[in-house]
Amino acid sequence: MKTRTYLFLMAAAILVPVALVFWIGVSMLLDWERETRIQRVQETARATALLVDREIAVAETLLRVIAKSEALDEENYARVYRLAVRLNEGEPLSWTTLVDDRTRPIFNTLLPFGTQLAGTTRPYAAEVLRTNRTRVSGYFQGPTSRRSVVSVDVPSPPGDGPRYVVSQVFDTRYFERVFANRALEPTWLVGIFDANGVTVARNRHGAQAAGKPMHPEMHTTARHAGSGVLRHTTHEGVEVYGVYTRSAASGWTIVIGVPVAEIEAAARTAAMLATVALIVLMGFAIVIAVFLGNKLSAALQQAGSVANALARGSIAKPRPTRVDEVDALLDGLHFTSGALVRESKARQALQHEREQLLLSEQHARREAEAQSRAKDSFLAMLGHELRNPLAAISGAMSVLDMPNLKPELAANARDVSRRQMRHLTRIVDDLLDVQRILSGKIVLQCAPLNLGELLHACVEAKRLVDAGSHAWEVALEPAWIDGDRTRIEQIVDNLLHNAIKYTPAGGRIAVHCRQAEGWVVVEVVDTGIGIARELLPLIFDVLVQGPTSIDRAQGGLGLGLALVKELTALHGGKVSVHSEGHGKGCTFTVYLPLRPDGAFEPATGADAAPAVAPRSSLDPA
Repeated sequence: MKTRTYLFLMAAAILVPVALVFWIGVSMLLDWERETRIQRVQETARATALLVDREIAVAETLLRVIAKSEALDEENYARVYRLAVRLNEGEPLSWTTLVDDRTRPIFNTLLPFGTQLAGTTRPYAAEVLRTNRTRVSGYFQGPTSRRSVVSVDVPSPPGDGPRYVVSQVFDTRYFERVFANRALEPTWLVGIFDANGVTVARNRHGAQAAGKPMHPEMHTTARHAGSGVLRHTTHEGVEVYGVYTRSAASGWTIVIGVPVAEIEAAARTAAMLATVALIVLMGFAIVIAVFLGNKLSAALQQAGSVANALARGSIAKPRPTRVDEVDALLDGLHFTSGALVRESKARQALQHEREQLLLSEQHARREAEAQSRAKDSFLAMLGHELRNPLAAISGAMSVLDMPNLKPELAANARDVSRRQMRHLTRIVDDLLDVQRILSGKIVLQCAPLNLGELLHACVEAKRLVDAGSHAWEVALEPAWIDGDRTRIEQIVDNLLHNAIKYTPAGGRIAVHCRQAEGWVVVEVVDTGIGIARELLPLIFDVLVQGPTSIDRAQGGLGLGLALVKELTALHGGKVSVHSEGHGKGCTFTVYLPLRPDGAFEPATGADAAPAVAPRSSLDPA
C-alpha cells in the first residue's frame, strides 16, 4: 500500500468525525445563546436612549417656561436670571444662558448677573431663531466654563419684540447618571456620542474620553442605520459586540459594548460537553493512527537513516521497505549522493559570494535612495519658498506698471515688494549661514554681552510684529556672557519666530532668562501645536520640519533650528527641546556659558548698556 493511502486513512479517521460533531453542536449552541444575549443588550440600549431623551425633554420644558416668561417679554433680564438660577438650584453640572437675536450673550448662571462674558457673539443663536425649533447641540468646549459641554437651545416665541435663545448647558458628566441604570452590567462599556460621532459621556474614563471620536468602524455603521450590532475591537483592545441605537430627541447615538467572551459565556458548559465527546473521538482516532503509523515507521526510519548518511558522504544500496514511495526515494538518494558530495563545496563558496554581493547592493541602494529623497525634498521646498515671494513681487510690479495708478495702490505694491524681498533675503541668509557653519567658515566676534538686555530688545521687537496676537510672559535676569551679539540675536530671533509661527492666535509665549551653576539658561515656552515624540531627536537636523507637504501653511526650509543648534555650539553652549506631543506646546532651552566672573560692568558714559532687572509681565492678547 502507498504512503498516500495510509495518510488519507489517518486523516479521515481523525478529522472527519471530530469536525462534524464539534462544528454542528457548538455552532448551534453559540448562535442561539449569542442572539438571546444580544437581544437583551438591545433592549437595555433602547432604555438608556429613553433616559437620555427624558433628560433633554425635561430641560426643554424648563427652557420654554423661561422663553415664554413675562419677565423676558419685559426685557427684565435680572428677573429672568433669578428664575433661571432657581431652576438650576442644586445642580452643579447644569446651567442656563440667554442670547439675544443679535447673537450677543446676556447672562450665564455660572457667573453673577452683569458679568462680562467671554466672546462677543454666539453664532448658533441665529440658526435656532431662523428654524424656530429646539436644537440639541453636539460636544463643544464652553467659552465661559472651559468645560466639555453640550446644550439644549430653545427659541422664544415669535412676536413684535426682540427674540431670544434660552440654552441649558450640561457638563458632559451630567449624563453619567444614566449609567447608574441597574440593567447595565459592570463589565459593559457604555458610551453616548453626538450626531457627529464625538464622545459626550462614557461609563469608564469619561473625562479622558469626552470629545474624542467614536470608533471609526462603529461611526460608519451607525451613521447609516438607526440601530444594530457591530462586532469590533475597542480602543482598549477588547473585542466586543457593539449594540447601538439612536436617540429620537437629540440624534445622539448610545452604544453598549459587551465583551464577546461575556456574550458567549453561557455556551461554555455545552462546549465542555462537546469537548469531552471530542476527546473520546480523538482517542479512537489515535488508536487507528497508531496502528497505521506503525506500518510507516520502519520505512520512514530507514529513509531517515539513509538521509543522515547522505550528509556525511556516499551511501550503500539500501534494502527494500515494501513502501513504493520510500523505495523510490532511497534509490534516488543513492544515485544522487555522489554528485551532492562533489558539488557541496562549490555551492557553499558561490552562496557566500552571492550573499556578500547582495548586502553590498542593498546598502548602496539605500544610500542612493536616501540621498535622492533628501535632494528632491530640499529642491521642492526651496522652489516653493522662492516661488511665493517672486509671484508676489511680480504681481506688485504689474500693479506699478498700470496707468493712472492711485498713490495708495502704488504704496501698497511697494510694501508688498519690500516684505517679499525681506523674506527672500532671510531664505538666502539661512542657506548661506548653514553652508558657512557646515564648512567651518563662520568666525565669531565675541565680546562681553548682557544676555538679559539683548533678550529684552528681541522680545520687544517681536511683540510689535506680533501685534497682540499672543499673550507674552517675560522674566529676565541680567546675565553676562562672551558672545557674538549678531549671532546671539540670530539664535533668539529664530526661537521667537518659531514660537509665534507655530502658536495659534490667543496662545501664550513665555521667555525666561536665569543663571544656574555656571550657565545662562534661556527658555522659550509656547502653547502651540507641539512636536511629535518621534520627531524630537531630529528637530535640530538640517531640513527637518516635521510631517509637512510642499504647499504647507507655515513655510520655511527647516533651517532655523539647525542654525540655532550650530550657533549655540560655536558659543560653547547647547540647546534642547521638550514637548508632550501634538497640541501641547513645546519648550526650547538654550544653555550658554556664564562669564567666569559672573558679571561685567561696562564703562560709564553714553555707550553703557542698561542693566535689565528681573521682571515678569503678562500682556493679554
